[in-house]
Parts: sequence; C-alpha cells; structure tokens
Amino acid sequence: MASFFKIPELPGVKIPWYGRLSLEDWRPLKQHIYQRDGGLCQYCHTQVAYEKSHCHHVLPLSEGGVNHPSNLKTACHGCHEDKHPFMNPLRASS
Repeated sequence: MASFFKIPELPGVKIPWYGRLSLEDWRPLKQHIYQRDGGLCQYCHTQVAYEKSHCHHVLPLSEGGVNHPSNLKTACHGCHEDKHPFMNPLRASS
C-alpha cells in the first residue's frame, strides 16, 4: 500500500495513511469530512458548527486505524468526549 492517498475533492493534497498529521494536512481533511457529513455529528445527529466540531478516528490510530475518510466521522464535543473520556482539553478543537 502506498504511504499516501489522495482525495479527488482536495486536489494537490497527499495525506499519509498512518500517524498523526501536521495541521497543514489535517485542516483540509477535517473540512472535507465535515462537508461530507453535512455538519452533523454522526453519533447524535445534531448540527455542529465547524469551529466546534471534532473529526473522530473510528478505529484509533493507536489501534491500527488510518487517516482515510472511511475511518473518520464528524463528532460534536460531547460525543467525542464520550468516545475519549481521557481526551486532553487542549486538543478540543481538533
């Protein structure tokens, strides 16, 4: 498997399959997932403002998850916190 993938809607952006992303790579990917999900939390189905949204890895990177959109969902803060009760509050905007 190649170490990067491309998303047709994000021309010129190559995203690594594995590992933490730089903000330069993360921001367009988060925006793409938010738009794909219609700005809705995919767990409680409430509308969430982009600035308050989270982009959740369904299978965590630490457990072998990837950065591909098929493993990412938009989540509100409450639902994301429910999935990660130990989450560092300084990362709440990610």
